[in-house]
Amino acid sequence: MAELLGVRAGRLPQHRVTSRLLLAAALTGLAAGLGAVALTVLLHAVQHLAFGYTENTFLTGVRHASPRRRVLALAAGGAIAGPGWALHRRWLRRHPDTPGISVTGALAAARPRLPVLATAVDAVLQIVAVGAGASLGREGAPRQIGAALGGVAGGRLGLDERQRRMLLAAGAGAGLAAVYNVPLGGVAFTLELLLGTLAPDAVAAAVVSSAVATVTGWPFLGTAPIYRVGAPSFDLAVLVAALLIGPVAGVAGGAFRAAMTLARTHAPAGWPVAVTVPATFAALGALAIGYPALLGNGKALAQLALPGALPVGLAVALVLLKPVATGACLGSGAIGGLLTPAFSTGAALGLLAGDAWSQLWPGGSATAYALVGAAAMLAVTQRAPVTAVVLTLEFTHAGAATLPAIAVAVLAARHSERWARAAVLARRQVR
Repeated sequence: MAELLGVRAGRLPQHRVTSRLLLAAALTGLAAGLGAVALTVLLHAVQHLAFGYTENTFLTGVRHASPRRRVLALAAGGAIAGPGWALHRRWLRRHPDTPGISVTGALAAARPRLPVLATAVDAVLQIVAVGAGASLGREGAPRQIGAALGGVAGGRLGLDERQRRMLLAAGAGAGLAAVYNVPLGGVAFTLELLLGTLAPDAVAAAVVSSAVATVTGWPFLGTAPIYRVGAPSFDLAVLVAALLIGPVAGVAGGAFRAAMTLARTHAPAGWPVAVTVPATFAALGALAIGYPALLGNGKALAQLALPGALPVGLAVALVLLKPVATGACLGSGAIGGLLTPAFSTGAALGLLAGDAWSQLWPGGSATAYALVGAAAMLAVTQRAPVTAVVLTLEFTHAGAATLPAIAVAVLAARHSERWARAAVLARRQVR
């Protein structure tokens, strides 16, 4: 990706920041912010309709829903999303001249663009699936919408191909920034994960679009952090534990990522999706009778793990079942993000590791250990350590005091993942 932007190792090009680029970035941010608002409103509407609640959190709504309703809600969501995706993919196959709807695919293409209507349809289907309880992240939808609209803004203002590619990536980051109120996270996601450059014009486009998108969402989505964790205590016990939790999360994150890749690779295509998606969703609804925190994008699980309100036995079950549920949804042919499922699984894993560590070295709060695990897991699954640190801090507003332990855990996790991949490669070469 860096080569597509004209970046060479060890040398950053000096690209000018023009007023036209800044205007396009601002329009991209505005459009991405409005798109994120619309998708969030749709998400809440689907959740309330599916589980019959009007107040309190999604987890509370699921808990108050009857076992029968949990199964029926997931089955109904799958019955809409599954055939919808089957029809959508059939339409794309019949129109080979239409570009795909993958953000990374569009960025790698010779002409960087996403079809707005086809992308919007896929985004709506994702939101319906997640709102009905599918174990998938909801961030993919606003990222796609933001990217598609960013490409449109760049084209309408006559920007060159390189700048349109930057705006497409910036739009994706802006969608993430608006839906989760994480402006810096949106910038980091754009520059580290999508573009791989710190060229001045790329930075300007990412900053302006994420800032405008976030502010656009505030009147509708609020300014509070996604997770409320208070002020966790970080001391030497947590810092040392981060050195141990990081590698554990690194191994777990690598396995999580590999499992999700395998699930996507072997997912059915075409009309079977109309059957596999509702059947898998219904099975997940049955599993949610005993484990309601499994449902949704992972926010319910994180809301239990981050404050330390997750019993050890339940935490063990959910650390194992959440990746299974997410992989099953992807393997059925459903589409969705992995950011919040990975974050919440890491939070539960960090909570478990912290509980064990506290038996040897008392000190530190359960929230601190959960944050360390969440950040480390996110860094490995996204392969973006800076983005993981920034998102963890913005998700929770935990404060700068948390930074050293989170950074240590993230670095340890990434080092562990690289070591594990090198060991696997070495074994293959020996064979």
